[in-house]
Amino acid sequence: MSCRKKSHRATGSLEVNLTDLDEIGRLHFFYHSPSSPLPVRDVLNKQGAGHKTEPYIEKCAENYCRECNQPSIRGFLKSREKYLFLFTTRRDNRSKHAGKVLVVGYIEKEHCALRPGGFYAVIGPTKLVSFDKAYNLGESASDNNPRQLPKKCDARKTGRILRRLRTGRNILHRCRAEVKKLKKRLSAEGRKEHARRCR
Repeated sequence: MSCRKKSHRATGSLEVNLTDLDEIGRLHFFYHSPSSPLPVRDVLNKQGAGHKTEPYIEKCAENYCRECNQPSIRGFLKSREKYLFLFTTRRDNRSKHAGKVLVVGYIEKEHCALRPGGFYAVIGPTKLVSFDKAYNLGESASDNNPRQLPKKCDARKTGRILRRLRTGRNILHRCRAEVKKLKKRLSAEGRKEHARRCR
């Protein structure tokens, strides 16, 4: 079941707001793949938190295959927030960005979908930038848990993030190719069932 672009559409028990949006956003964490220099999820489970399917950039979505911080996603869908800012901690010790907590892109709230299992996905235009063009949240991996950062971004912070991200070109196509390559590697390592789970 999909949510059409209509303000405050009821989907199950969720009132979804897709049209009355403000230029504000919300931070959403994902685990970076240490195997990649690009801002993609940890498909190979190199961080030990599971073989990640989100953000599911193949469909310009978050929470598409699996529930991930669903209360935040539901709150985002109900809100007037326009941008779901994707942030992560760079986990490649050879990089000058290692350990930094960075906003690497966003998904604009345009559609949603009620997924099998009863959880919701956010779907919309997506932009991803290189780590060099990412917005530094001013935190590091050693500063508590980045997942505990305040998630809501007011208009001023949203503006700062967007201005920074606009300095970089959209590398979504490169990131999709990278995820495809990591999935093939995962399959080659004998985890075919996982690789087929969500295409």
